[in-house]
Amino acid sequence: MTGIIKFRLLFLMFLLISFVQALAQEAPTWDNQLYLGNKVAFGKNKWKYSGELQMRLEDNFQSLDNWYLEFVSNYLISESFEIVPDFRFTVKPDKLEVRPGLGVLYKKMTENIQFVNQVKWQIDISNHGDVGNALREVIFLNHVCSDKIITTLVAGFIYRWWPYWNGFQYIRVGPGISFVFDEKHILNFSYFVGVENNTTEWMWAGIPMLQLVINISKKYKYTPAYYFDF
Repeated sequence: MTGIIKFRLLFLMFLLISFVQALAQEAPTWDNQLYLGNKVAFGKNKWKYSGELQMRLEDNFQSLDNWYLEFVSNYLISESFEIVPDFRFTVKPDKLEVRPGLGVLYKKMTENIQFVNQVKWQIDISNHGDVGNALREVIFLNHVCSDKIITTLVAGFIYRWWPYWNGFQYIRVGPGISFVFDEKHILNFSYFVGVENNTTEWMWAGIPMLQLVINISKKYKYTPAYYFDF
């Protein structure tokens, strides 16, 4: 891993952790949330496709925040870059949303470490007529411990623009681990800690995420970036 990548990763981690600590004084409440997802992935040569059904709970696992269907296509430009258009259909208790997005992934591989930087722009359109935009940047540092175990460190943020509000909505950091059962089945577990802005106040959140990935085919020209929904 080059010195520039190490500096970028450490700087982002330091920035996010410092920001989270600073906001802690204004975010006395804590919410336990839960993300449960099932993804199916397949592809060939320079294209990778996936579809995911995910459910998200909030209010200490007692309330449904949303569930969504997301379809993603990755075009593997080279060993270092991917273009990622996607589309998400989300059902919330009070509204429906569609969200087209376009992202760029930069990835750097060594023998057992993969660095991934995701930059993504998305448009959120609700059935109430509201239209907003968001920018996200997430960094993943993945370490292949063995044929069966991959560990991950994640840090990132989402910044939103709505007609009635704009600002950082999520800032999160956390570790993760993936269990590779066989060539087709991977189970991802992560735990994010961070702060969330509901447009009126900041709140702490702890979020375990459990995701089953089923790879139907893996015939790619380049190694795809290893990342998941933040």
